[in-house]
Amino acid sequence: MGLILISLLRSLIPTLIIELYLAAALRVRSGHDLFVIALANILTNPIVNYCYYWAIYLFSEHSAYTWVILLMLEVFAVVTEFVIYRFLLSYDSVGKLKLSLLLNGASFLFGLLLTLIPS
Repeated sequence: MGLILISLLRSLIPTLIIELYLAAALRVRSGHDLFVIALANILTNPIVNYCYYWAIYLFSEHSAYTWVILLMLEVFAVVTEFVIYRFLLSYDSVGKLKLSLLLNGASFLFGLLLTLIPS
């Protein structure tokens, strides 16, 4: 259980840093709005990563099934966070769906790049 928690935190912390930094760059200034973005990630990120780890366990990391599952999980994150933003964010400069897509896309690409770097 401890290894799973550490692994989930290793994913969540960079995600929070990237998404909150990008949100601030997109002029999300309200502390309330930044807090909502952080909470949305705390809700969705562990679910996405836990399910992704299961997909790797079941199919292997480079299986087409794993990639399809990862894509569905990312869609889940974007839609879930969009719904949260729709009801709880006051910020709307780029639109809440676009904000969700931008933030999730940035953190997903960062995570993908990290997997390409040899350990």
